[in-house]
Amino acid sequence: MVEKKKFDPEPKGWKLFWRTQRECWRHMLLPYLMYLFMGLGMLAVQAIPSKDPNVVATPLKVILGVVCLIFPAFLNGHLAYLTGKEHYDYYLTGCLHRRNKVFGIESGGDHRVEREYAPWKGFLIGLCIASPVLVFGTLTGIWYNAFALVQIIVAGWSILPLTWFETRPVEERVGLCVSPFYSLLFALLPIVVSGVMYIVGAMVEKNRKAAQQERADKVAELAEKARKNK
Repeated sequence: MVEKKKFDPEPKGWKLFWRTQRECWRHMLLPYLMYLFMGLGMLAVQAIPSKDPNVVATPLKVILGVVCLIFPAFLNGHLAYLTGKEHYDYYLTGCLHRRNKVFGIESGGDHRVEREYAPWKGFLIGLCIASPVLVFGTLTGIWYNAFALVQIIVAGWSILPLTWFETRPVEERVGLCVSPFYSLLFALLPIVVSGVMYIVGAMVEKNRKAAQQERADKVAELAEKARKNK
């Protein structure tokens, strides 16, 4: 019978590194799917016919395209906010475990140190979300004909807005009117949103815990005064 591998509550070195990577990639999946679907929605918006075929950036297409960018960014921020709160709770639990260990007290549970809050983790989650943009944006910039369609499918929200700058007549259009490398700038959207909202969520949870502790201390202080006055 194969013995079940024991869970390591305090990984070090590469083990901690890879477990942290797995945690961040786990939290990138749902936000990335939101960007993916809205990128496909932006592609559908591009198919709306224009009265003038030489005009790509009609007001309707631009407005709907911006909505397709804002909506997944909003949901991305909300999820990052919740992750920040969750990770701060794990951080407090980790502090308790480490303090108990100093006094020789073994804490139970399966606390995962890779889930503890660290300010850079939100930006790493955002980098994971933006990884298809960074990869295919670079490849599209080098080999446009080979990778442009792939980027439109997996990260259309990063490259389709570049078509809004098209001013050439239809018969002269070959590829994009601007460099596909500009699509790499859109990688900043999930990185900044995830990083900032992750920290905000953790700070909100920190303040909530501090206020909760302050109320508990006041209650204990009043109870002590009442006991002494008896």
